[in-house]
Amino acid sequence: MVNLDLKSLIVFDEVYRTASISRAAENLDMGQSAVSMILAKFRKHYGDPLFVRTSDGMQPTRLAQDIVGSIRQAMNTLQATLDHRASFDPHTATRMFRLCMPDVGQRIVMPKLLDHLRMAAPSVRIDLSYPSEVTGRLLESGEVDLAIGFLAQLEAGYFHQRLFDDRFVCIVNRQHPRLRGRRITLEQFQSEWHVIVATQGTGHFVVEKTLERMGVRRKMGLRIPHFLGVVSTIASTEYLAIVPERFARIIANGNQIKVMELPFDVPQYRVMLHWHERYAKDPAVTWLRSTISTLFRE
Repeated sequence: MVNLDLKSLIVFDEVYRTASISRAAENLDMGQSAVSMILAKFRKHYGDPLFVRTSDGMQPTRLAQDIVGSIRQAMNTLQATLDHRASFDPHTATRMFRLCMPDVGQRIVMPKLLDHLRMAAPSVRIDLSYPSEVTGRLLESGEVDLAIGFLAQLEAGYFHQRLFDDRFVCIVNRQHPRLRGRRITLEQFQSEWHVIVATQGTGHFVVEKTLERMGVRRKMGLRIPHFLGVVSTIASTEYLAIVPERFARIIANGNQIKVMELPFDVPQYRVMLHWHERYAKDPAVTWLRSTISTLFRE
């Protein structure tokens, strides 16, 4: 049957209920001719009069009696679909959120976020991954809900929100025999061995550009893929490392690590929250974005 919609189903049900075309038209604020046209389409489709005029009004045929239940079920289903509004209740939700952020971001963000979720959304779960060259595609496909970090490669189709700014500092062993005080000199910086972190999703390339521009040399003693590896290395060796200040303050607390100022100025970098426009209206992702923004935005 062509042009079958919720309105057609409502007309059929109203004629069945009132046993009158005129009353059905009045109740539905329609013209009688419009109601008759819709009934004509039903009759043509089924090859049956469906409603017959009697002394008791328009009474249903056997076929109309047989299909009215299905008509009402379909009408209710369509109405429920049209009335549907996506919603998210954090108190009862069991959703698995997939977040992408570098390990330094995980160390800064996750403890505070998990502590908040424990009370606000106790059954929500988090699946973490590291940024990579495919992070943008994963955000677009919905395989990752949100990304946090410094992801400069994301362009059209992505939304970005600033969380906070951070800067770089130097960390060394508290008992380092040659590095005392609160600031390292340029000579010391170039003569000591370094731990260099090669990872994506951070503003560490700002450090590389600064060193290159100033002609500052580093003696690489160890290259590691993640920031979390610097904790044990710095605490047990005489190496030094350049890390984000927020991360440095966290790991220095309770570890054999001291934070020192760099001997040159490195521009701050901005930590952002990223998502794709396809999921900008997803109520669950919207709630998580708002939560993270409230917890960390400066």
